[in-house]
Amino acid sequence: MEFSTKNNYIYENLKDEIIEGKLIPGERIVISEVAKRYNVSAMPIREAINRLQQDGFIEVIPHIGASVSTFNIEKYKELMMIRVELEGLAAKLSTEYIDAPTISKLENLINEMEICIENKDNIQYGKLNRQFHMTIYGASPYKILYELIETLWNRSEYSRKVFTLLASRNEESLMEHKAWLEAIKERNGEKAAQILREQKHNAITLHIEQLEKAQTSK
Repeated sequence: MEFSTKNNYIYENLKDEIIEGKLIPGERIVISEVAKRYNVSAMPIREAINRLQQDGFIEVIPHIGASVSTFNIEKYKELMMIRVELEGLAAKLSTEYIDAPTISKLENLINEMEICIENKDNIQYGKLNRQFHMTIYGASPYKILYELIETLWNRSEYSRKVFTLLASRNEESLMEHKAWLEAIKERNGEKAAQILREQKHNAITLHIEQLEKAQTSK
């Protein structure tokens, strides 16, 4: 396995474990233990930890080591507020650049999302949701906007917990994605942006309510 592939694989797996609560805030991330678990050298582990530190999932204290960061709900609210604005803009600007092969890819993603709902695979649904969004944003020539959204998404990917915490909403989410795709086929950027903003607002509001309830019940 190539170094970059190992790095990405470990980065994604450690991030999944943090988001899903398998690694809890304050828990140490010991490089030698992770290397043994994945049967790789320490180098891709260190690189993955550096990336997770940049995204805010891990904190590294000199001479002590790496541990899982404490979730900061106020920072999360701010990140999501910015994401809604930038993604709304990207949804509007990308619409006219989406060609037939991209539409076909989006339709395939929707089919995969439907299968996830049937199989109650809410974790995979959340990952496909991101792929759907980023496929749309990546169709436009505005690469700085895409990079900003990708960075913000990496730093706020706790957002996909909404698909497991509120799995009953996933069918509604799927309908929103289908409506968004129809707006793209109509070449209606304003409508696409409106659907995206409403979708994000509804999901974020419900997710934050769940997070705040969880905090007050502690």
